[in-house]
Amino acid sequence: MHFIPVALLVKNKVRRTSVALLAGGLAVATVGCKNESLPAPETGVDYYPIAVGNYWTYAVVDTTWSRASGGAGGAQLINSVPRDSTYQLKETITEIFTDAAGKKVYRMVRSKRVGATAAFRDDSVFVLSANEQFVTLNRNNARTVELIFPVREGRSWNFNAFNNNFNDTITAETRQYSAIGQPFSLAASGSVPARSYPVALTTANTGAAAENSLVKQASYRQVFAKGVGPVFRRRVYFQPYTYVAPNGNQVYPPRAYVSGFTRRETLIDHGPR
Repeated sequence: MHFIPVALLVKNKVRRTSVALLAGGLAVATVGCKNESLPAPETGVDYYPIAVGNYWTYAVVDTTWSRASGGAGGAQLINSVPRDSTYQLKETITEIFTDAAGKKVYRMVRSKRVGATAAFRDDSVFVLSANEQFVTLNRNNARTVELIFPVREGRSWNFNAFNNNFNDTITAETRQYSAIGQPFSLAASGSVPARSYPVALTTANTGAAAENSLVKQASYRQVFAKGVGPVFRRRVYFQPYTYVAPNGNQVYPPRAYVSGFTRRETLIDHGPR
């Protein structure tokens, strides 16, 4: 017959008691966590209503800057001069079809007109894909991730995750959410009246997809209004002009560019077709 030392029995009893108390404590803690649980993040799918017949019309202003010249050796500098081009774009979801991977996608036709009374003429065709995880847009054979769900303040993702882009890596974060659930307003500009939306969110390029330096300024911003869709887009690209001054310093004069381009798209109409 084997005898178990009393000390070991006591030790095992204490261990069993401790485990029981720990389990009980976890149960209590779990109940407490349930009472104090935070609300689930907003899915965000209604920031881009995607259905056949939905359309969005934008007033567009393209601004192109002329190339600067002069400056070197103290000669007179000729600054860049902006030139505006205005027109309207209309994006209409026309049908659902099955892509090569067997998935349901949406055909979106973009049309263009110059002047509010002219007829829209088809300009290009995009493909939208939407599910509970993300919305993608296929344009010119490049598929970009426009939104990811659920939406969360400061959340970032790689908008080039589905195409062979220089920043297409697992860790790349090139687009980011901000101002989720906040109101968004635009002042009147030219013939476009002021606009205001009570609930919106903003996406903007970040990381390798954005730059604000002496040698390049590049940015992209898009605003989605809840229940409406994309209501504002702004693209900026400047390559600053530079010259060497007589003292040998590199000079980057303001309003002087090798190339400069901006595009501003403001929603002026939307709805079901």
